[in-house]
Amino acid sequence: MKSQFKNSFAITKKQWNGMLVLVILILLVLAAPYVYQYFRKDTIINFTSFDAAAAQLIKAQKTDSIAATKAPAYNNNQPANTYVSNKLKPGATIELNAADSAQLTTVRGIGASFAIRIIRYRNRIGGFYNKEQLKEVYELDSTKYAEIKDQLTVNPSAIIKININTISFASLRQSPYLSYKQASAIIEYRTQHGNYNSIDDVGSVAIITPEVLHKIEPYIKFK
Repeated sequence: MKSQFKNSFAITKKQWNGMLVLVILILLVLAAPYVYQYFRKDTIINFTSFDAAAAQLIKAQKTDSIAATKAPAYNNNQPANTYVSNKLKPGATIELNAADSAQLTTVRGIGASFAIRIIRYRNRIGGFYNKEQLKEVYELDSTKYAEIKDQLTVNPSAIIKININTISFASLRQSPYLSYKQASAIIEYRTQHGNYNSIDDVGSVAIITPEVLHKIEPYIKFK
């Protein structure tokens, strides 16, 4: 049959072999995505440490609740089994950049999970310069923010600044305020034009919008 096919179309042996090679290459190209998907192993984010920390904090809260003062009556004016809450008293506040996760759970409306998320986000951005940034924390919406904001204060001088003239791309990329392309553009502009001297120089990078510039400005230093 192969000979009949070759004769019908006047195909030489060399052309026939070439067609076979072409067909094989096409099949390989079509099969490549499936082969890649079969052998590719997705990177799995390991939340074991996060879950362990959350469990430990929740356990500590339960222990505190159980051990909370159920004070015996020392006089007729103090009822027995009085529960003493570990939450902040009305009017008391916590400084957001200095608080640890245990202190954050004393804020009414913040539990163990939110406390850990806030700490993790604070570490990633280098500290909070205003309370509104709490809305950027995962699942901390406007309703939750309104519930907790009056129990918190912020010391902007506590934030950690990066030197925009020495930071590497890998470190700059960690900022949640910059996309991959924006971080790359900042490094490339520095390479081509030299060190930045002011925030206006950073604004000269074409894809850095005024909104992004406003967000990153508090975290940048030039020397």
